[in-house]
Amino acid sequence: MSDYKQCSRCNEVATTNSRFCVQCGHSTFTDLAANVAERISDSENPTTLFLRIESSRLIIASILSGGLYIFYWLYITWKQLAKETNDQHFPIWHALTWAVPFYQLTRLHHHATVIQDLASRAGVPTTLNAGTVVALGFASFGIGLASLFTFHPVLSFVLPVMDITLTTTIIVWNQGALNAYWVTRYGENLESAPIEKAEGLIVLFGISSLAWIFILT
Repeated sequence: MSDYKQCSRCNEVATTNSRFCVQCGHSTFTDLAANVAERISDSENPTTLFLRIESSRLIIASILSGGLYIFYWLYITWKQLAKETNDQHFPIWHALTWAVPFYQLTRLHHHATVIQDLASRAGVPTTLNAGTVVALGFASFGIGLASLFTFHPVLSFVLPVMDITLTTTIIVWNQGALNAYWVTRYGENLESAPIEKAEGLIVLFGISSLAWIFILT
């Protein structure tokens, strides 16, 4: 199993030509553990890639989480994209930048640009535009900020709904282009990504937060 190695810090599997771990950024690697090597060997023929995320799943998760799902989406897709770009990616830090005012927009622009460029190079027709995605992100930031300083009962409901709508639009639009790229790139070997624990937890946290806000009001 000489084509792969394992990060000595977090055990993330990487190809032999990788200089940095896509999960934690560490630069020291070890040989694959026996059980990991066996699992990779068993999965390679044929290779089934669990990458696609359906729009219905994104919409439901984004609404139920109160818009917090964008953190998970930025994380999981940035992790997936690392294998396509062969660049150094830090998916956790990348996702957390959504909480940093204005800097979040530069990272969102880069995220959308990577997807747009991959789709274009693969000959995938897409309406995705990184500039428009940033405009949606800026609008989401502005509405989210305004919702913190309003005490009008109607606006207190309408503004968060608008914010969730914008973040959901960002996710679905980008993922639509990415799904089309995955299909073109991997065809019949492509399957839907499984629901991970982190995904379920962030949705559960969002539901709990919305329920608590409803009780308090």
